[in-house]
Amino acid sequence: MKKTSQFLTLIAASLVSGAAFAQSVGPTVYGVADLSVDSASATGSTGATAVADIPSRTRLQANSSLFGVKGKIVIDGNFAAIYQFETYVDMGSNQAGANMAVPTAGATTPTNAGMVSPLQSMFGARRDTFVGLTGDFGTLRAGYLTTGFRGAVAKCDLAVGATGVAAAYEVFGFAANPNVAGATYFNRYNAVNYSTPDLSGFSVSVNYLVDTAKSANLAANQVDPGGWDALVRYENKLFHVTVVHTDLKDFLFGGQAHETNKADTLLASVMFPTGTTISGMYNVSKSMLQATPGSAEVETKQNSFYVGVKQVVGAHEFMVNYQSAGKTKRAGIDLADSSASMIGARYGYNVLKNVQIYGVYAKITNEVASKYNFNVGAVTGTATGSDPQAVGLGVRVSF
Repeated sequence: MKKTSQFLTLIAASLVSGAAFAQSVGPTVYGVADLSVDSASATGSTGATAVADIPSRTRLQANSSLFGVKGKIVIDGNFAAIYQFETYVDMGSNQAGANMAVPTAGATTPTNAGMVSPLQSMFGARRDTFVGLTGDFGTLRAGYLTTGFRGAVAKCDLAVGATGVAAAYEVFGFAANPNVAGATYFNRYNAVNYSTPDLSGFSVSVNYLVDTAKSANLAANQVDPGGWDALVRYENKLFHVTVVHTDLKDFLFGGQAHETNKADTLLASVMFPTGTTISGMYNVSKSMLQATPGSAEVETKQNSFYVGVKQVVGAHEFMVNYQSAGKTKRAGIDLADSSASMIGARYGYNVLKNVQIYGVYAKITNEVASKYNFNVGAVTGTATGSDPQAVGLGVRVSF
């Protein structure tokens, strides 16, 4: 009995000692306030011009402004628990009506709430939010996480913060033309992630997407959403190259009895000593779509690419990019007039290390059966064939 008591006392002392010497890094509060005043429009639609075209309008665009809290609690040596809470911040009501509905014949004036949405919270969509463990073995996280595709694209995107109308994922990285319900691979999902430590420049990251929406009775309804992705990267001071494979089942397009979506992506950036950075990305997507239970699956393919150049001269940053989505192919046949392209340009002046004043311009050119739009800063209500474009001036502050 005495030995048992001594043993329990020793365990308790060890726990108290460990708790006493545990080191907490954080919590750290961080964020980005990025707001631009844009003039946006979408003209050239294939419908009745007076109704389908979007005339030029001024808007406030909160370009992925965010607020977050993160921290680390050291357990033993390099072994630590990590956590992060991050949310989008809506600085310009662009999630709640700043892009007002398309005017129609007999339209009436909007209410005050229709203009400013005063009841809308400034906190909008979730961003990466998770808890995990990190150490010499790598990092294990679970929560609402960036996919391998999204993270790799953001790393190669030459637009500051990988956001705004000139970002890299406006027409790049889709499973099909949006006019046939195609969706982008640039997403976050509820997932479990494991990332290796740096291995002489190489690293690997794997996401497992949980199947929360799995059907209760698969015999009656075969919908079983889930998936995974894997990323392999080599990086040094001069360049980085990444390969990503994405495999998603029973979600992305939506409205199908069953679907599988697979994409392979090659991404690379080269950083020259002259302050020049060149980025390129190429994505190949293949989907198998079954409209109703028991019906034949229809193969849908979509290829897209991105190329961009950025030049830094002192406090000045100049960036241009071009991205293109080829024709969507269904059952081996190209859908007529289903391709699109975009050109984007951005100039930034760094007043301080964390304060930038910038100007941005972007235009998407859709073929007559295409309907691509901006991912961040979409022009609401666009019609098939119209060409969204935006020009803006903004300020970006990070803390």
